[in-house]
Amino acid sequence: MKKILSIIILCWCFSAVANADSGFVFKGKIGNYPIVMTIWATASSATGTYYYVSQGKDNKIELSGNIELGTDSDIWIITEEISGFFNGFFRVHWDRFTEEGQKQMTGEYINIKGKHFPVKLRCVKVEGNPEHC
Repeated sequence: MKKILSIIILCWCFSAVANADSGFVFKGKIGNYPIVMTIWATASSATGTYYYVSQGKDNKIELSGNIELGTDSDIWIITEEISGFFNGFFRVHWDRFTEEGQKQMTGEYINIKGKHFPVKLRCVKVEGNPEHC
């Protein structure tokens, strides 16, 4: 639980994203649940939303995150909020600079109860700067 709180504090401290250069749309799964995620990112921070396909686009969950401090720059911690309250976080490997069609996020999602789910997402579209995907 201490690790989760530390990660939450780090993400809150660094969660502002100004002038995001690209919006990445991913499709994939959290565990067995299909999702669609859109992340707007700068070099080291991101904001966005995702929704469970079964719940529809009108039920988006807010995201904010950063590159994990003190590790490989491709590891991201992305927290989620539902109705303004922390609900869980993603710890994923995301190399934004791979070739077109190869961008993925893989890792895990950990909910507020500490339950872990595998995450595998594939970039299907980029909005904004067309040089990024």
